[in-house]
Amino acid sequence: MKALNAAETASIRITAVSASEQAFDLRLIGSLQPDAQHLKKILETYSSEYGDRPRSVLMLVGPEGDFTPAELALARRHGCEPITLGPIILRVETAAIYCLSILSYELLI
Repeated sequence: MKALNAAETASIRITAVSASEQAFDLRLIGSLQPDAQHLKKILETYSSEYGDRPRSVLMLVGPEGDFTPAELALARRHGCEPITLGPIILRVETAAIYCLSILSYELLI
């Protein structure tokens, strides 16, 4: 796993701030943390609270081995909910496709 340099970390911060300024119904971040929930549970909670499925979703997928604690904290401060992608650690390319597949299945019915 590659460590991020200062410019890459700043880019993540700018991206997170930009994303927080946009109107997303639901903001998610893939995480290996123990408090991360399954997407299905988060979508059920959203539907029960708002009476409908989210129309726009921000999904952040990080490097293999997870985001740093600082990156996770920043994302949470901007309204991202940590989700688990299951018991195995996926490559970032695979994780992105996996997330899109699940979101498409759950939201484009």
